[in-house]
Amino acid sequence: MVQHQIVIVGSGLGGLLTAVFLAKEGYDVAVLEQNKQVGGCLQTFSFDKKVFDSAVHYIGALGEGEVLNRIFDYAGIMSRLKLKQLDADCFDQVLLEQEDRTFRLGQGTAGYKESLVAQFPEETVAITKYCDFLEKTAQAYPLYNLRLGDGAEKLPYEQLHLSAVLADTGASPLLQSVITGNSILYAGDRRFTSWAAHVLVSKSYIDSSWRCEGGASQISKYLWKELQVHGGTIYRHEKVNKLCYENGKITAAHCVSGNIFYANQFISNIHPKETLAIVQEEAAFKKVYRSRVNNARESIACLMVNIVLQPGKVAYKNYNVNWNNGDPLATIERLQESFPVNYSIYYTEDQANRGYAESVSILTYINAADFDTWAATFNNTIAPAVRSKAYERYKEARAGLLLDKIAERFPELIQFKKSVKIATPLTYRDYQGSGSGSLYGILKDVNHFAATTFSTKTRIPNLYLTGQNVNLHGVLGVAMTSIVTASEFLGMEYLLNKIR
Repeated sequence: MVQHQIVIVGSGLGGLLTAVFLAKEGYDVAVLEQNKQVGGCLQTFSFDKKVFDSAVHYIGALGEGEVLNRIFDYAGIMSRLKLKQLDADCFDQVLLEQEDRTFRLGQGTAGYKESLVAQFPEETVAITKYCDFLEKTAQAYPLYNLRLGDGAEKLPYEQLHLSAVLADTGASPLLQSVITGNSILYAGDRRFTSWAAHVLVSKSYIDSSWRCEGGASQISKYLWKELQVHGGTIYRHEKVNKLCYENGKITAAHCVSGNIFYANQFISNIHPKETLAIVQEEAAFKKVYRSRVNNARESIACLMVNIVLQPGKVAYKNYNVNWNNGDPLATIERLQESFPVNYSIYYTEDQANRGYAESVSILTYINAADFDTWAATFNNTIAPAVRSKAYERYKEARAGLLLDKIAERFPELIQFKKSVKIATPLTYRDYQGSGSGSLYGILKDVNHFAATTFSTKTRIPNLYLTGQNVNLHGVLGVAMTSIVTASEFLGMEYLLNKIR
């Protein structure tokens, strides 16, 4: 039995950042992590002596004075990160199945607009209208600007459909497809995606885009070290199977190991469905809340193919490649009929052979339900297991279709591949605890905004939530949610002043 002031369940970015914010202010914080590796979506893995990111392949808003830079700086890690900025004139390349042209998205507010105008000079008015409204919307979100503000500032933008706003700019269908060509960053879907989600995610990458050289796990490693500096503790191999509810509060976290962690306050950084499952007393939450959480749909899942390349054969691209079969905001719907419907390629430079790529990671949408046959199986480093040959054949067949499509435009990636490793939605589920293996957890539906957005507070007065399922996903979205969670203890004005 162990006593701390605050216990955080889950060591994803949300849990780690919240822990550091609180520990810096003198709180005795413990983080419980079920796996060996901390970091959630920040985890890396290796094969054939090369390191691969599991989910975070590039990050936005890390430039001097930008929002994530300032948050990481306050957390004590910014100066330690090994980063490489993507090309100023093209951080993301957009390809469309029906177009022979390639399109570029430039960095910086001015650079982004200039790149679009250079490629669509006849649509300067529409581009200006889009860019101006994007900036205006971003300014209306106080937390994105690390300032106090009135929630009413956001209201005019919260329930706008992305597709409706794009149409209102007067942009042609082709220009709209280029603007949303990297919508895998937020699982863009014209049926559900809000304008605000597009703005807050896209704006961060437009501000500046960076690769973590050596992998994104350096973020979690340095946050762990910073937590230790301030007296915090991470307990690994501690899977929480019960949050004990007594007299209206959580009193302890019970783990599969038999260890019990007592605290005054608890924060859950795991999926809300998992949180409800381990608070077993029905009276702890209202039925309507349990129903809202448990019936919430998950965002789309993905298949990832990681390729180690033969050395010195494939030129390194200091930008990402995004291909879509038609309208990027319709690809998830189209997935019911064909595969693949999109892909994104992320290159890693060979540090010993500059100018050449040592590996690539390729992501494509796939339905998690396609793997329901094997949903009862489980496999990670803590509980290693071998799934059936049928599973291996199925994922290899899906990966084969993807690589055939890649070969049409990038034959060198297939010609010079040395070794391949495939990750499915079940891989993401087992290693990151991401519900059914979805890319971004609970689907945020602009048509049901209140029902698919959650507060960091719960009905239980000493239980809070953090992480990608609460408000906005992604590194920046999770970082901002961590500020909200920590502010419940520290006060928002106090914490923002510290960060600024």
